[in-house]
Amino acid sequence: MRKILKVMAYTHAAVIAVMYFCGTAFAQGEDSTPYERDLQVIATLLEGGFDNANQAYFDSRVRREPLHKRLHIDVGPAEIIQSGERLYPVKGYWSGAADTLAFEQTWALSANPASQSVLMRVVNNGAPGYCDLLWRREAAQFRASAENCQIGPREVVLSDRQLWITLSDSSGSDYQLHRIRNFECYADIPGVGGGRAEPYDRYDGFRIHDQGDAAWFTSKEGRELGISLFLVDWPINNYEGVFSRDSFVIYVSEKIDGERRELGYAFTVPDADRIGINLKWMLASCFIKSNQFEIPSM
Repeated sequence: MRKILKVMAYTHAAVIAVMYFCGTAFAQGEDSTPYERDLQVIATLLEGGFDNANQAYFDSRVRREPLHKRLHIDVGPAEIIQSGERLYPVKGYWSGAADTLAFEQTWALSANPASQSVLMRVVNNGAPGYCDLLWRREAAQFRASAENCQIGPREVVLSDRQLWITLSDSSGSDYQLHRIRNFECYADIPGVGGGRAEPYDRYDGFRIHDQGDAAWFTSKEGRELGISLFLVDWPINNYEGVFSRDSFVIYVSEKIDGERRELGYAFTVPDADRIGINLKWMLASCFIKSNQFEIPSM
């Protein structure tokens, strides 16, 4: 009986100790502020490449004036300094070409108690001055805006798939950029299929993103051929009264006398992580993850 009472006493003491320590842990007040949490989300969404190929294409198609120039922006990766600020190197390029620099900046993000929001300080690399933008959470997106800024963007809107940026107060400076996905592609000539034991030449190692990027190569026959990818986000319908669904498209093209000619294309759903086309005389395939690393399944 004494042993039972002793065990019960120890058990009771243990329960009290657990309750005490648990109570102490929950009483420490470790909840973050909403803007500290927002900083983590923005930091995750902001890093990557963005391109307005879709906007530039449809501007021309609907004859919009002024036309938006083709703009590509690369953000990050971030350097986190001792104060907790995240410093993002940011480069913008015109015409989607890495040799035509539009701007080069540093975007410094931090949780800002004074404004109860995420602060982004924009600095033009190699130039004096800065611009402060405050990020606010909206429905499924964030918006950063500034007042009386002489440098840097006037406004930035960020979601999981897009980055919209207004660079200045002038007309046509509002750019709608889509987040790029990077693919690896190859081409086989001819496009062997059906398990036929036919010789073919493979051209591979091409890195292409899905916002109008292309890779060109010269075949053994001397033809200048290209593979390109385009994730079409329709801002219009291409048939009256019919809703046009977004598509992920692969194109095969050829340059003849300096002119680009499309030889064929195939399309699938926007979220597809691989796509291919077989024209018989040529097969092209693009993927985010190679079949070499795919997990076998039923």
